[in-house]
Amino acid sequence: METVVRIRREHAAGKPIKAIARDLNLSRKVVRKAIRAPEGAFTYKRDVQPLPKIGPFKDRLEALLTENEARPRRERLRVTRLWDLLAREGYDGSYAAVRRYAIRWTSERRAGVADPALAFVPLTFRPGESAPVRAAATTTPSTW
Repeated sequence: METVVRIRREHAAGKPIKAIARDLNLSRKVVRKAIRAPEGAFTYKRDVQPLPKIGPFKDRLEALLTENEARPRRERLRVTRLWDLLAREGYDGSYAAVRRYAIRWTSERRAGVADPALAFVPLTFRPGESAPVRAAATTTPSTW
């Protein structure tokens, strides 16, 4: 934010964009963007993430992710293996796209699940109420 204010102040004083960019070690494109931005802070946020290559394989990937989640933890496939399975079926997109989709899918899926740490109920008992009791040793102390 300070940089944007400085850029605007120097531009208002009549300093050229090229000189501002050189002095602040910024690109001319960033300087122009700071000058044109309405409120000072300029950000770009994509409204809709296009999935041109993963689109036709979206249902298959979701099925693989669902199957994978149902497996025991040690038998789950890594995302690289899921990407490899999709590639064998004709997917020619990048691994990064599959990874991003899997991360987003997992986070949306777990958004409704309560935090397991909040569900912990400590076991507390009053004396004599309930306690783990070991059976008495049936051997004599000399055989220990």
